[in-house]
Amino acid sequence: MKKHPRILLAIDGSERSFAAARYMGKVISKKSTIVLFHVMREVPEAFSDLGADPLTENEDYPLTVWKTDQEETIQEFMNVARDILIFSGFAKAAISVKTQALRSGVVRDIIGESQQDYSALVVGRTGISKIEGITLGSVAAKLVEGINHLPVVVVGDRPDSQKMLIALDGSKGSMKAVKCVGTLFDPAACQLILCHVIRPLNTQQLSTKQLFIQQHEANWINANQRKIVPVINEANKRLMDAGFSPESLSSEILTYQKSRAAAIAKAARDGGCDTIVLGRRGFTSVENFMIGRVSRKILHFAYQPALWIVS
Repeated sequence: MKKHPRILLAIDGSERSFAAARYMGKVISKKSTIVLFHVMREVPEAFSDLGADPLTENEDYPLTVWKTDQEETIQEFMNVARDILIFSGFAKAAISVKTQALRSGVVRDIIGESQQDYSALVVGRTGISKIEGITLGSVAAKLVEGINHLPVVVVGDRPDSQKMLIALDGSKGSMKAVKCVGTLFDPAACQLILCHVIRPLNTQQLSTKQLFIQQHEANWINANQRKIVPVINEANKRLMDAGFSPESLSSEILTYQKSRAAAIAKAARDGGCDTIVLGRRGFTSVENFMIGRVSRKILHFAYQPALWIVS
């Protein structure tokens, strides 16, 4: 019997975490089960700033009242997130709530929970501690860097479109991204664009001379186009086998693009895509780095979309 996907949604009560819940309701297969997860502090965070121990301080802080209030607040925003998912079509029985007292730190605790047989982790781009001018919250950034055993989904500012762009370079990572889409996305609701970027030969050379003439560039582009077409065809086949209709699939090959990340982000905007899906590492990634260069760049300057980084 085929196992249904199980998705971990980290909730902190911020509008971004509710946006993540609404996003899941739009694009995720309703065959999935969802775990709403929150790491709860048992004392105010400020106590850790200077290593203060509330149990040995002379001041009689109302910590019991504070903790009770926290628990009530957490229950309230968990109910809101649950209602959002139920309203979008998930069965009530498919949604569970898990609250855990802080152990090793919020990020480490979420990573620890993510290792309990999940298909993906979803988190809002910034949470309740959003600082003006910071484009990626510290928790989301650390989770992206620290998790490589399952897809991490960072949800931006109210992604509404059900159109998605899959960055495809023919690497194992990008084909894993295709498999992830076929497993987790709702084929009845989503439209997909498979996008491949070809950079020119004269990109990022140290010399100011143009060493590759126009014919070299044309031959290079043509060769790469011929090479990626079978990959696109294979990706389309896998997606149709997963339930996507041919009408919901399209592809584009972008040529003479100096920056793959910029080209992918622009293609997503131009195509009305609020979701970008890409492999954690492509052909040019270095094994010791937790996240590839293209993934990192898109994560930091593609603010609006939801970004799927698939391991």
